[in-house]
Amino acid sequence: MKVLNIEAGQQFLQIRTDADGPVVVRESVPTVGKKPGRTLSVVRTEAKNGVIELPRCENVNDRLFSRYDLFTPEGESIEGDKYVTRISGGMAENEFPYPQPPVIKTLAAPPMLAKRLGMPQSLLNVNLPDLMTVLPGEGDIAHEFNGRVYYFRRSAVESLDMRMRAVPVNTMILLNSPRLFGSTGERLLLDACIHPRYDWDCSNAYISAFDMETEEGQGYFGAFVDFLAARYTRPDGKYGRAVGAIISNEVNSQYVWGNAGEMPVEEYAREYAQALRLAWQCGRSRCAHFRVYISLDQFWCASNFSAAPLRYYGSRAMLEQVNRHVTAGGNFDWCVAHHPYPEDLHCPDFWNDRAVDFSFSTPKITFKNMEVLEAFLSQPEFLIDGKPRRIIFSEQGFNSLKGELQAWSERQAAAGYVLAYMKARRMKTADLFTHHACVDNPKEFGLNLGMFRYDPAKPENVGEPKPIFRSFQAMDTPDEAAAVDAAREVIGEELFDYLLDPPLILGDRDTSEDDAFGA
Repeated sequence: MKVLNIEAGQQFLQIRTDADGPVVVRESVPTVGKKPGRTLSVVRTEAKNGVIELPRCENVNDRLFSRYDLFTPEGESIEGDKYVTRISGGMAENEFPYPQPPVIKTLAAPPMLAKRLGMPQSLLNVNLPDLMTVLPGEGDIAHEFNGRVYYFRRSAVESLDMRMRAVPVNTMILLNSPRLFGSTGERLLLDACIHPRYDWDCSNAYISAFDMETEEGQGYFGAFVDFLAARYTRPDGKYGRAVGAIISNEVNSQYVWGNAGEMPVEEYAREYAQALRLAWQCGRSRCAHFRVYISLDQFWCASNFSAAPLRYYGSRAMLEQVNRHVTAGGNFDWCVAHHPYPEDLHCPDFWNDRAVDFSFSTPKITFKNMEVLEAFLSQPEFLIDGKPRRIIFSEQGFNSLKGELQAWSERQAAAGYVLAYMKARRMKTADLFTHHACVDNPKEFGLNLGMFRYDPAKPENVGEPKPIFRSFQAMDTPDEAAAVDAAREVIGEELFDYLLDPPLILGDRDTSEDDAFGA
């Protein structure tokens, strides 16, 4: 006997098998660690016509979120799916298809500017230690999740409502930062939600991983996602509309952007896969088109700091390990949010990148070879229901220099945007291409990534637009042809055309061969 899939409906949970007969079902909390999670129930039953049916909410817990291990009456383990990977029709309040905007471009702009520019879609940072509280005050919002009541700060939620309403379609970036992104620093909350191995002594550990090791941590994360999905996927769009969630940020460079202490990539990916799964279950139970994304930076086969392999991983290794853990427990349609900055974030001329090639073994994936990601995810082992994973380019941009080279670097940035956007638009699975950021940020590691200059005297610090803003405005409009001509002049016509449709090596590169455009 084998478990084929597990489906949750409004009243019942069905475990489908390839044979009939008596079985023992152990239901447990899906915490990740050396020991199995707490046992919630042990049921002696049998598969009839290939189905084992259990009440969805027999006790206080919702069986949608549990892990299932099946055994023969003699105690032999039965292989197959361990988690719910199907949500039955009619269960989600929002059954509409994914509302893909007609163009994929957007800009990470403040709410009022985004509204004025008519952005069709956007991304929003949402930090758990900003939104939630253990010590609710008058007017704070109660939300029940999996048999327990959690609380959300009304002021923070209403601020998020305002940002959410500014743009028709939003993808949330879910963060767990104890010190930044509006965190209240509430100690009781941080004790509950911050990863137990988070390195509090590391000043560069800006964000914690979501805690999948403890039942308490999973509860807070699940409540966080469930609340957001319930509020922002309503069919009436009362509070604004979200269509998915990116889980943490650049998790292959986890020690900075999703810190869980030192651990090998296999262990980190196992925990992260559970966070992806729990977010998918919460989102899909509310909205039939809700998407969840793994967040990755430009490092592919290389890592951000090779001397610290327990802190920094390659994106390829992270993808492979997450896929392995997800497939083992029951596959679902997770997606990818990638950040293909130029190889040197200070230099906008990605067409001159040297540390990349067009194979699956490239050290980095930048704007130059961004098509490699789509090709890699189109391999059979990464498909879901015969289709490749969806991709969004959720954070990337073009720096401009100061001083004598400022004007030239700004021309390069304007040209680079045109080529990179055209490359993304030609991809079959890319649904979003954002630019980070809207305004130069004087605190962003010495980078000037904005489309507008920083001006503290102006509302939201939005100063004069740079040349790249004209490129942004032109794409997908009658002005595009002129912007393309200008970009081809800067980059070079032959190189522009080559990079628009590069010849990919669909596999690992033979390092004995010399690639004129490679590393």
